[in-house]
Amino acid sequence: MTYLPPKSPSANATESGAGRASSAPTNAFRAAGFLLGFGLGGFIDAIVLHMLLQWHHLISSRVSMDTLAGLQVNVLADGAFSAGMWLITVVGIGVLWRSAQKTPTVPLTTSAFVGWILMGWGGFQLFDSIFFHALLGLHHIRHVPNFMVYDIAFFLLGFGLIGVGYLMTRNQANI
Repeated sequence: MTYLPPKSPSANATESGAGRASSAPTNAFRAAGFLLGFGLGGFIDAIVLHMLLQWHHLISSRVSMDTLAGLQVNVLADGAFSAGMWLITVVGIGVLWRSAQKTPTVPLTTSAFVGWILMGWGGFQLFDSIFFHALLGLHHIRHVPNFMVYDIAFFLLGFGLIGVGYLMTRNQANI
């Protein structure tokens, strides 16, 4: 596949919507990038923070990690979380595959597609920070006395990823 910028609607486009169809492939590739970033961002969180560093588990503020039974419950919740992230990633792959089948040329540059992946990853981090940390109180990034420093840094990193992703997409036609 080669990159060709999306065509602007032709002056001869009929009122049946022929001129509006050109943005659909671009939007599908954007959605695929965002979904891939969201799902892979969740995988990175689970692999690095849950498994490698062992700073927290999904429900570690609710169920202690200090006993075998508590650790088993936490690992089970982590498995459900990872399965959800896997499903989101698979949906992203499906959207990407379907879009590639329908579109002979890719309507986004590699930079723009990676930008959408970064925005999806940042979106995951904001979702995690707001939903799991703040609203449900399921866990903090690191269970230490100054946990808010880690939580705020994680939240700000999400904004940073979205910002970098946006900068990578802003020169893309029809963004």
